[in-house]
Amino acid sequence: MTAVDALDLYQQGRKVGRLFDERPLRFVYDDAWLDRPDARPLSPSVPLQRGDHTGDAVHAYFENLLPEGHVRQVLQVSRHATTVFGLLRSVGGDTASGLTMLPQGESPAPAHYRPTTWPEVAARLERAGVPALVAENAEGARISLAGAQDKLLLTVMPDGTPWLPEGAAPSSHILKPDIRGLDGVWASALNETLVMQLAARLGLGVAQASYQPDTRACLIERYDRVPDGQGGLLRLHQLDLCQLAGKPSDVKYESDGGPTLADCRKLLAAMGVGGADVKRFLQWVLFNLLAGNNDSHAKNLSVVLDGGGRYRLAPFYDLMCTAMYPGLSARFAFAIGGEDKPGAMGKEHLEAMARDLGFGARYVATVAQSLIAELPGVLAQVQAALMAQASAGTERTLVERLGQWITTNVRKHARRWGLNA
Repeated sequence: MTAVDALDLYQQGRKVGRLFDERPLRFVYDDAWLDRPDARPLSPSVPLQRGDHTGDAVHAYFENLLPEGHVRQVLQVSRHATTVFGLLRSVGGDTASGLTMLPQGESPAPAHYRPTTWPEVAARLERAGVPALVAENAEGARISLAGAQDKLLLTVMPDGTPWLPEGAAPSSHILKPDIRGLDGVWASALNETLVMQLAARLGLGVAQASYQPDTRACLIERYDRVPDGQGGLLRLHQLDLCQLAGKPSDVKYESDGGPTLADCRKLLAAMGVGGADVKRFLQWVLFNLLAGNNDSHAKNLSVVLDGGGRYRLAPFYDLMCTAMYPGLSARFAFAIGGEDKPGAMGKEHLEAMARDLGFGARYVATVAQSLIAELPGVLAQVQAALMAQASAGTERTLVERLGQWITTNVRKHARRWGLNA
């Protein structure tokens, strides 16, 4: 094979294996990796064993590392690449996992960053028609981050200044500007910041989110990158539930054949996720209903490998009230007791969901009641803090209207579920 025919995969500088540009994709673990006592598979569906790995599970694992939607389309044009392998060869240096992918024969180089300023980052985000992720790639970074929304990878230094990763250097933060090009969607970055902070204050366990004032964008601290104690960053290995289910990103929704809530529950159990995280999974479902996050599909759930070698349910991410925008889907990403219209979900649907997921109906009602009771007071605190950061006009209007929408929605769900608002 020539250098353009394969990619070498590394984890913390150790070679894991090689991905070959074949149809279907072919992956082979490195013998030295297999001999390591601490070796871990890419995913349970790509087990640690010698020989070739091909098929749907391999394709799904690698395809889910790529951006989706418009961002992927622009990458395809700008990189003259349409296959999963071709795109990973272009942007696989820093993926949403513990892996670095380099052209065959290349070894990981020391991480290198270029200092910038927040006003410069803001100008980059304003480039019309070019997603920030693609513009970033044009200047040398090899990154790949799943999701359809535009974003920019940064490393934020202790003094708060942004630096741009170059080559395959890991990033510490994700900067998400307002969604553009969708009719009726406005101030989405502030929307996401508010809903993420709301979930955090409720104790659900989410990635840390703040509103970056210079860029007017949502700044997310990456939970899959941690300090290495020497001034650098370690990559933690993670898997989203589409990867675990062997489903490509275009079937992430249950209605398209993607994982159901029951499937997600079984996948988490198969990964050994503990009881506290199972409760968090249930809270995630209920919170998304209360906050109007109808886009809460299986790809927005991940497990991450901790320092002890065990998988745990990752901090939650991509939380936003989509239901307040009339142009976005009014249906929930998952069916709850066979119903995917939130306004039609009653007590009987929660009870059916409890049976499907192996919970007691009373337990589900107790968890839901706790969220309903705490949410209004916490929401007021989050609104007050963000109102102090929001500029006059659109941003303040978003904070006010979103708070009103969630408050009303919580009351409606409480009545439908037979609970106290």
